[in-house]
Amino acid sequence: MTAPADRYDIYYADKLWNLLPAVYRAQDTDRFDSNGPLREIVNRIGATAGALRRSIDRLWDDQSIETCDDWVVPYIGALLDANLVPGLDPRGQRLDVAKTIYYRRRKGTVAILEEIAADITGWDAKIVEFFRRLGRTRHGLDPPIGAAAANPGIAALQLAEGLVGPLTGTGIGGFADLRNAYGARQAHSAFDEFFHTADLRQGRGRLGWYGIPRLGIFLWRLLSLPVGPVTPVPVLGCPGWFTFDPTGRDVPLFAPSRSTDAFGDWVSPDEASLPTPISQTLLDADLAAPSSRLYPAALAVQQSLTAPPSLDEIPAAALLIRPERGRFCHAAGSPPPSGEIVASYCYGFPSEIGAGPYDRRVGTIAVERPAVAAMLSGGSVLPVPLPASGTVVFADSLSYAGIDDVTVSGSLTLAAGPRQRPLIRLPGGAATFVGTEGSCLTLDGLFISGGDLVLRGSFDEIVLSCCTLDPGSAARDADPETSSPPASPFAVAADGRPLAPTRLWIEGQVKRLTADRCVLGPIRTSGDGLVETLAIGNSIVQAIPTSPGLAEAALALADGSVSLSRCTMLGQIAVHRLEASECILQQLAQVDDAQNGCVRFTAWADGSVLPRKFESVRIPQGAALFTSVDFGAPGYGQLLPLADEAILPPATPDGAPKNTISEGASDGAEMGAYAHDKNPIKARALLIKFDEFMPAGLVPAVIPVT
Repeated sequence: MTAPADRYDIYYADKLWNLLPAVYRAQDTDRFDSNGPLREIVNRIGATAGALRRSIDRLWDDQSIETCDDWVVPYIGALLDANLVPGLDPRGQRLDVAKTIYYRRRKGTVAILEEIAADITGWDAKIVEFFRRLGRTRHGLDPPIGAAAANPGIAALQLAEGLVGPLTGTGIGGFADLRNAYGARQAHSAFDEFFHTADLRQGRGRLGWYGIPRLGIFLWRLLSLPVGPVTPVPVLGCPGWFTFDPTGRDVPLFAPSRSTDAFGDWVSPDEASLPTPISQTLLDADLAAPSSRLYPAALAVQQSLTAPPSLDEIPAAALLIRPERGRFCHAAGSPPPSGEIVASYCYGFPSEIGAGPYDRRVGTIAVERPAVAAMLSGGSVLPVPLPASGTVVFADSLSYAGIDDVTVSGSLTLAAGPRQRPLIRLPGGAATFVGTEGSCLTLDGLFISGGDLVLRGSFDEIVLSCCTLDPGSAARDADPETSSPPASPFAVAADGRPLAPTRLWIEGQVKRLTADRCVLGPIRTSGDGLVETLAIGNSIVQAIPTSPGLAEAALALADGSVSLSRCTMLGQIAVHRLEASECILQQLAQVDDAQNGCVRFTAWADGSVLPRKFESVRIPQGAALFTSVDFGAPGYGQLLPLADEAILPPATPDGAPKNTISEGASDGAEMGAYAHDKNPIKARALLIKFDEFMPAGLVPAVIPVT
């Protein structure tokens, strides 16, 4: 836990300084703008005294796991003999210690294993004992199935014991009943109601699930982020149809994440309770139930923006919803909307980076917030012009059309409201910021799409924090039958606009440009543009291939120093000087000054010209490492399970590569933009804790669902 700014170091330094005889203080230095050697020593003693005072003040707080500092957690854990996992984030370790006795009281039960998975990793999980999914020959001691189910009491018992499927009615060991479309679709998933022959192969991937000792651990690793109300986009050529996504993409909708309160009185989750893509069969089954858990919790449409929006919610029966494409329209016979339509939905993403409806105050850089100069809401067109300084807050997640050129004088911050994701959808042109001498520009939590961002003039500092500069979407491959290439390298939104990348053009002089937890399109200089220092951390930078050369570059700077930390670069790089740590450089990287800098714990493309390397791996140019590189897809930038297969030799004498991509960061996490999530460390921690608390004799099989 972070200590408050109590100024104890200054207080004790001044107190000690005033206790010294005046003759020594006067002889220390004859300058008023700097400290002498005696004052410097006293300041350091004061800082130590301040740290000691803080420690004394927190002695009582450090007695409790809920309020203690992070460094105290292992010591409290040692008192309970808790098996803490090194490298796990403080949240997981704190919960592990806080619930150690609670876990031990319920050791060996399926319920506690799901709760441990949520506490340790933050992922939703469902545990399946695969021996219960085995088909076998029945004997006389088995409870009756089939005709005996006519008795309501026996039918309820069979359902509770898992002897029949609740959706399909398939009995244990019986033939699969495929008449229920939703139930049949659950085959080979965590909610499978059918029974299988024994599979004695080693559990890996989709193999070796069904066996007596197998315990299936189904994990949903993607986040389900609720956003809205947003401005839906009308579908060109389909009157009445809209996309939930405000950029006009077809984005699959997700069910909301399971509430942490669900573990207080444990009930095994069903599919609608987990952060998973919503299929058409799941939505139809949920809407047919007496009470829907997906509408309006996961997706909703309102006729107008009101407070609260639920007052004008359109009933689900009046809508046609296609959750797999993220589209909706009014059903035939339903009255048309009387006002502006807004929508809310949940989308999937691997991590809390880019613009999003999450708490941006945690785990990111400090953002300058001058006095509020304007508060914007309601969407539509931005006011003309924006102020030259101060803070402009976008208080909602609606779409704003265009932005005029802005002259920055002093410090200007454009920020999203708390847990909001406003979209500035440029009408195809460029938004230009012109800086004056000594000016600073900060963008916090904004989503900008549809046009370029141009920086002119002179800036002391530019900060992008938790922003998305739309990297665009590539057009689909050529038709294999006609072999005709696509008319444009970019995909097209629902309303016909091209999904071109939002490029960041530097045409002026920028002393320092910082980007943290962002999703960005290409960053380039033009003309006399110069960035003296560029620092990007925990971010994805992507370029859509359009033509050979620097047109494919994700990062192209003529001069200056570049520092990349935990970044995924989807495109070529051409810079003067480079420092890279825990990154993935998927395409060719060219560094002018290869004598300075270092590339450490990084995957780099074959043929690149880079400075000295440390604990890094070589991969083919454009290696297929990710679930998807199409922005808007739920698995955008997420590493594939077999990403390490792309590593090229040489290898160590025993044949193993020196490092890996999936666990190659300095702390054992994965390389790239999601390194701070520590997913490999969480997976190892989960197996360690399950080895301690799972039923004896069972073997875990980890199965990532998303």
